[in-house]
Amino acid sequence: EELAAQEDALSSEVLSMDIGADLDVNMDEIDFSEVDDDLKKFQEDEIVKDALMRGVDLGSYARNIEKQLADTELASVEDYFNNSAEVAELHNEIKSCDSVLERMEHMLTRFQGDLGAISSEIKHLQDKSMLMRIKLTNRKAVHVDLDQYVKTIFISPDLVKTIHEAEIKDTFISHLVDLDVKIQYLDKLKKERKLDRAARDMIPLCERTKVKAVSRIRTFLLQKIYLLKKPQTNIQIKQNLLLRFKYLYQFVRQHAPGTADELRSLYIETIRKIYTAHFKQYINSLMRLQSPSVVSKTDLLGVDESKTGGMFSVKKSRLHLERVFMLGNRHALLSNIDKPPIISHSAAKRQHRFPYQEIFRTTHRMLMDTATTETAFVSDFFQEADSKRGGDAAQERKAAQKEENLLFNAIFSKTLSLFIENLEAYLLKSYDCLEILILLRIVVLHSQMMRTRQTGCMDSFFDRINMLLWPRFKVVLDAHLGSIKGIRESSQPKNSTQVHYISPRYAEFASGIDVLNKDYNDGIIVSNMGRLRQSIINLLANSLSKRVGDLKQVIVFLINNYSAVLKVYHDKNLQSETSETFKGLMHTQVAKYVEMELSEKFGVLIKFVNQSEERVATAQERKEKLPALDLETAANIVRDFAKNWQRKIQQIDSHVTSHFGRAQPESAYKSSEILKQILIQLVLYYQRLQDVIKKCHRRPPSFMKELVPIPNIMHEIKKYGNAEALGYLEASGCSFASPRLGLRPLLKNHNAKQCEA
Repeated sequence: EELAAQEDALSSEVLSMDIGADLDVNMDEIDFSEVDDDLKKFQEDEIVKDALMRGVDLGSYARNIEKQLADTELASVEDYFNNSAEVAELHNEIKSCDSVLERMEHMLTRFQGDLGAISSEIKHLQDKSMLMRIKLTNRKAVHVDLDQYVKTIFISPDLVKTIHEAEIKDTFISHLVDLDVKIQYLDKLKKERKLDRAARDMIPLCERTKVKAVSRIRTFLLQKIYLLKKPQTNIQIKQNLLLRFKYLYQFVRQHAPGTADELRSLYIETIRKIYTAHFKQYINSLMRLQSPSVVSKTDLLGVDESKTGGMFSVKKSRLHLERVFMLGNRHALLSNIDKPPIISHSAAKRQHRFPYQEIFRTTHRMLMDTATTETAFVSDFFQEADSKRGGDAAQERKAAQKEENLLFNAIFSKTLSLFIENLEAYLLKSYDCLEILILLRIVVLHSQMMRTRQTGCMDSFFDRINMLLWPRFKVVLDAHLGSIKGIRESSQPKNSTQVHYISPRYAEFASGIDVLNKDYNDGIIVSNMGRLRQSIINLLANSLSKRVGDLKQVIVFLINNYSAVLKVYHDKNLQSETSETFKGLMHTQVAKYVEMELSEKFGVLIKFVNQSEERVATAQERKEKLPALDLETAANIVRDFAKNWQRKIQQIDSHVTSHFGRAQPESAYKSSEILKQILIQLVLYYQRLQDVIKKCHRRPPSFMKELVPIPNIMHEIKKYGNAEALGYLEASGCSFASPRLGLRPLLKNHNAKQCEA
């Protein structure tokens, strides 16, 4: 009803409206400022544009539009009236919805309040949960520390029972490690003054358990050490067994140092007696297998075999006195220095005999092997527990080396004394320089071997051995030197050029020393051998040569003796200062002999050649005209040579054969080699004669036709078996040394290097 009344009022109002009535407008209140803009917009409008283009009346057009709007409004009102029932129903539904929404609003407001309460409760629960989580974390941390603390200080009945009653093996050691941890932890708390009631309660039990553990370990290790004394015991096996229980000693060293010192002292004393007895027996058994020495006190380089022998001694042969100075193959021992030690009882059964140097090598090798294994054991078993950790690395190594040397000396002091005494006893009766030098080389090689093993405990022992060997070597060598100086001139037969007995002896002795010093170049040996060599040279050249005869006989004597020395070096294929020295001496004497032999038979020719070459050389130096030679003298020389050269060569061959053909077998220089050099020099002198004549006289003198052709001389030389000399002449074409002009190339195609050689 209310809605119908509103509709009636609205319709009457609409009907009463005068739409077309004039409006009462005040022109002053109208703002025309924007009219131009509006007009521009209207002009741009499509409808307005179209109306203007058609020329429509805008007034009538506006009234028509207004009428259309009024009709449309009336139609809308009529439609509204026609749908009034639906509108009323819609109004009722809207009111119903408003009430429902209001109730929902009240309910949601209440729900919102409940949610706010729940949210505050959840926040409270979150805070409480966070607090509980923090408490749980703290309690867990406390539980871990407390559990560790309790486990560390708590000594369980099982641990106590194991330490008191269990057999000492791996289980016992693991429990001992736990006990060690507990003892150290309680000691730490005690030092830091952090002992609580629980820790104080555990200390007495811990101490009792520790004392019991130390007591049982002491008894156990004493039994193991006593087992070493058992006969036929393999010490290395027992030591390996002890190494399995080295933690026991470490525990005792940590918690009972006095007991540890007792155990170590007992082990050292026990093993020292064992090694002393074993090595004493081993050395004695090998010394019974020693082959007798062939070198006695009287076996010296300068001893005359004719003076040996007497009422209580046998006369020594020359062969014996040469053999005692031979090295032989004794130095082969140095190449087999790594050979295993001799098994004494096996060698005794086979009745083997050994020289002292082999016994020296094998006993020292056994000592080195024993020292290496023993040092490794004591370093692992004792030193690791005794050493202090945490210091400077270099100081630790130095301290460890010092401790190792102390332990080695404590264990092997008496054993080393046995070796020193044995060597001293041997050296008192040793007069063999070569054998002593072999012992010195063995010591050097053994020292290198120990350095390779990185074990320096035997360095002082090797030094003591060297201090015994070197003085003895010097004493024996000085005795040889003294015997050489004591050789009398009468020991050389008068007017004899045979090799003196000192030469082969010295050659064998010196070559042996050089072989043993080859890879060492020891300054002491080099200087002493230089003294010995000079004594031999002086003896041969200044003393013994006085009884030989004239100068030529002296030269032959020296060549024979130098050759005897060089033959030994040549047979051994050995190069040394001694061999080079004697080579120089030999070449000097051979050159003298060649010149002397040629001077006796062709003296006039040689003198003429030398004088003529000297005059030519002087003229060339002064850049003067070459002098004319004494052609009469030259002609006599040429004719005499053509007449007598074959006979004189035969005489030279006879002389050389008489001097060197029956030389001792120890001579290295054969008569054919001497003759070869003489014939070479003769041919070269004859060639030099021809060359100097041709150089001074462009027109050959008539007597040049009487010259003996060089090929004829070479053909004659072949008769004396000197094809080698011919080859030398044909290949090199050079002379020996001319005393005044030096080495002069005189033939064609001369090779200077071959000439110098």
